[in-house]
Amino acid sequence: MEEGKKQSHNARMQRKKEVVDAAIERAQEERGIVILITGNGKGKTTSAFGTLYRALGHGHRAGVVQFIKGTQATGEVVFLRQQPASAAVQYHAMATGFTWNTQNWDADKRAADEAWAQAASMLADPALNLVVLDELTYMLKYNYLDTATVVEAIRARPSMQTVIITGRAAKPELLELADTVSEIADCKHAFKAGVKAQPGIDF
Repeated sequence: MEEGKKQSHNARMQRKKEVVDAAIERAQEERGIVILITGNGKGKTTSAFGTLYRALGHGHRAGVVQFIKGTQATGEVVFLRQQPASAAVQYHAMATGFTWNTQNWDADKRAADEAWAQAASMLADPALNLVVLDELTYMLKYNYLDTATVVEAIRARPSMQTVIITGRAAKPELLELADTVSEIADCKHAFKAGVKAQPGIDF
């Protein structure tokens, strides 16, 4: 690289460092946050479990409630159960299958209420550093759970507890509640091209 380009690059990196350092200096508040991972793209639950494993790596305790999922265990859950650190995780699955399979609102409502009771207990537990509410957005979309009740429980959680919410079509109340929102876009998906869902990749 020419000397002039090197100097220009170094100057840009120095300015970038100053901006980053200033942002770090401003961010001094310590508290748990609400993370919302939404959108129609693939990877919302996978992202949440990645953060769960990160938390476990730091010796944190966690709770996980999976609301709408199939009845077979996903790779993330199978792997978690094989780890010694799984003792640090409270886990509950609604495990009724997808609503479009059950087609039974009353049964799904009962299962949702039971899953929410588990979630509410976790949200009130100061010993839990992280609570993952996987596919919670569907519970609100289909009116299985009351949005105001859910939001209030999350707001009232212990101050150092972080909550991750996943699922499509997040309600405005969740968007407002969240400190961090990531929207995963559905740009392209192999399944739509006729590729069968694969264990280890899709579940």
